[in-house]
Amino acid sequence: MDDFRDRIADDRSELENRLARLVPGYRGYKELKTRRDADRLLRELLVGRLDALRVKLREMVITLTNNGLLELLRAVDAVEDRLETVTDAFRYADYGYSGKTAPLKVTGEVLDRLYEYDEGLLDGVERLERSGEGLGAAGAKATAVKEALLAFDNELKTFAAVARDRSKVLGGIEL
Repeated sequence: MDDFRDRIADDRSELENRLARLVPGYRGYKELKTRRDADRLLRELLVGRLDALRVKLREMVITLTNNGLLELLRAVDAVEDRLETVTDAFRYADYGYSGKTAPLKVTGEVLDRLYEYDEGLLDGVERLERSGEGLGAAGAKATAVKEALLAFDNELKTFAAVARDRSKVLGGIEL
């Protein structure tokens, strides 16, 4: 996986580089902005992959409905709601921005830790995706659907617990 921070830094124009040399504080501002932009891109990647898993759950609902297994729809909806909550947490996550006069300052080191934490969550999404493969493979067999849904939900709960701890990374901000 490429590091988005490097990609964004490489895309800077010559004008931005000249401004960084001429305007005091501009370089630091751009470095923090680059870190926030990289983390935003990484979170968008996570959201895209989580949304793809939600599509699998929607497809499962169609399969269950078409095969008359309506008693399983409530369980699928509960898992889909949990997945949506986790996805929205990334979609609307804090960017780690603090204004010039803010009492709490988010430093570049904190933004780097936040990025690295989010990057580590990609492993959790990969485990979720592997577990999500069972959702499509379950077909219309009630027992297989229950097992696949339970396995996916357990993996999702584990991922959600790790994702909730993301806000603790911002706990390292300075006063």
